[in-house]
Amino acid sequence: MANMMQLFPLCFGLVVGFDVDGCTSIIVGKGATIDGSAITSHANDCEDCDWRVVYVPARDHAPGATRTIYDAVWSQYPRLVDPERSSAYTADGEITHSTVLGTVPQVQHTFALWEASYGLMNEHGLGMGESTCQSFLIGKGTQNGGTALFTIGNLMAIALERCKTARCAIQTMGDLGSQYGFYGEEADDMDGAGEAVTVVDKEGDAWVFHIGGGLPERPGAQFAGQRGALWAAQRVPDGHVAVIANSWIIKEIDPTDTENFMMHPGLFELAQEAGLWDGKVPFVFNKLLAPDLVTFQDPPGAAPIPFYTTLRMWAVYRHAAASAKLGPSNNLFDFPFSVPVDKKVSHLDVMDWFRDHFEGTEFDMRFGALAGPWQSPNRAEGGRGQAIVPGQFARSSSIPRTSYTVLLQSGNPQPVVWYAPDASASSVFVPFFASTLSGAGGEYDFDTYGKGSMKHFTFTGGELPPAWWAFDFVANWMELSYQNMSETYIYPRVHSLQQEVAKEAALAVAMSSKTGSNASAAKLLSKTQTRLQRQVVKTWWELAAKMVVRYNDMFFNFPERAPTEVLSVGYPAFWLEMVGFNQESYRPTWMAPAARPPMLLNLQSNAALAALQPAPSAVGNDVRILVAGAFGALLLGIVVGNTIGYKHGWRDAVKSGNQQDAVYHHM
Repeated sequence: MANMMQLFPLCFGLVVGFDVDGCTSIIVGKGATIDGSAITSHANDCEDCDWRVVYVPARDHAPGATRTIYDAVWSQYPRLVDPERSSAYTADGEITHSTVLGTVPQVQHTFALWEASYGLMNEHGLGMGESTCQSFLIGKGTQNGGTALFTIGNLMAIALERCKTARCAIQTMGDLGSQYGFYGEEADDMDGAGEAVTVVDKEGDAWVFHIGGGLPERPGAQFAGQRGALWAAQRVPDGHVAVIANSWIIKEIDPTDTENFMMHPGLFELAQEAGLWDGKVPFVFNKLLAPDLVTFQDPPGAAPIPFYTTLRMWAVYRHAAASAKLGPSNNLFDFPFSVPVDKKVSHLDVMDWFRDHFEGTEFDMRFGALAGPWQSPNRAEGGRGQAIVPGQFARSSSIPRTSYTVLLQSGNPQPVVWYAPDASASSVFVPFFASTLSGAGGEYDFDTYGKGSMKHFTFTGGELPPAWWAFDFVANWMELSYQNMSETYIYPRVHSLQQEVAKEAALAVAMSSKTGSNASAAKLLSKTQTRLQRQVVKTWWELAAKMVVRYNDMFFNFPERAPTEVLSVGYPAFWLEMVGFNQESYRPTWMAPAARPPMLLNLQSNAALAALQPAPSAVGNDVRILVAGAFGALLLGIVVGNTIGYKHGWRDAVKSGNQQDAVYHHM
């Protein structure tokens, strides 16, 4: 026992070298959507975040009042202790207070808003998403001996409290950051020194905002009192989509085009003072103010990981704008600021973009050694293993540590937050309407979406456990037999339930427009969102219970088409082939990267396989760079064996009623 306990630190110790946040944000212009609303989004990828949705009421403030700025980098439950802001923000456990960083003057009136780890949307339909980025200029917070007061969470919150439009929000965040100082969420780290915020408003205006650290104040300095941050913003064209995946995307800035650009008044001059621009070459924001991902090392000495960003960008563009023919690349500058969509999309399409694991491409995360025998697209990040055997794997928008994903829809006619707990691939988005903030007092299913913590869970409390735990439980249970469970039960139910929720929400919006008053409309929508939220959580706990029965002890138990049978799962044939299973496998089996995919993957044709191979002169070289010197990452070479047709045999067998054949074929 003593020897076993000594192993625990080696097995479970965490190491620096993987991103513990790394959020993705997709923004879609109003001319690119079916209903004419602008959409932005935020996958809040965080290993320990407080995922609760909180109602922050509107308030009036006395002349001379101040607004307290708390440490917004703290993310665990409770993320904030401030009962004056919301009754949900109370002390709990060992967290008795939040760290005060300073104060700023308060305005006379602040708006109501929906808030999670970051601000989501206010009563006027102003919505925001976030993604942490790199920056050469690194701010230092007051709690660490510096002078900067703001991180992005507080800037977003104040903008939502004070603004109705995207332009107002950008100007507010930029001015406050410049005046009081901005610092990144990762202290003294270039990798997290910058931020991107995507902003939409009720009129359908859509913008991307970038902010990084500033320059020290000094006597006689130019732009005195505005040196605490450098920032810029660019409008997303109406028919376009843009993606931020932890790197800035704004390129050349035209200060004369005020219709499409906003910026710090001294951006060019201060960039020159900082030695980042010579005043001669074109001012390309993300090239001059941030490191090149192809060569950037974080921490120093580590291999660059540009695909961490670019694969997520490409994954969206391959769905939204295939005609643009943007191939996978390790070079951020191969991608434009935004691209026009091939056809108008709905919020349901954007939800599905967040569920992507590169299916049907050479990066398909369901295949290869790292996917395991059950073909899981999820990867275990960090740990001692990657410290000893460095490397990287594909990084999709949906990952196990996604705390929640939100879509902020400007609305036509109702602005709405669509919120999905846990990993988006196996989650369902529910509505939180903006009008219910002021018209119905922020009524929602508080017990399932506003309470709870990842620090505590019980099956025996007598109440319906929180939404996050329902989706997190199912997502983790899926690892027992991911391919079978996802295709047989989880993914079909995700999409069918999502359609049901979307239809009921749309019907409620249509009915609310006929009620004759804003208050009546808000009340109807509040009742609808509360009912839908609870309905989704109950449905998912029922599905969780079914999965416990269907999949345990590595059997497929009492399925619908064979209710008296317990069917053997066993290792899939392709996996046994891949690991060299034979008559002597009673000894430990070892393996190395293979030159080809297992023949028993049931590939439909050589042509299908060839289409999924990387081009030697393009992606092939990039992938070799990606995995060079890393044995663990070289295992990704087997990923080229993915095939779209592999799952068809399972589906055909299920349709024919031969569940036993389906299990054996699928496995």
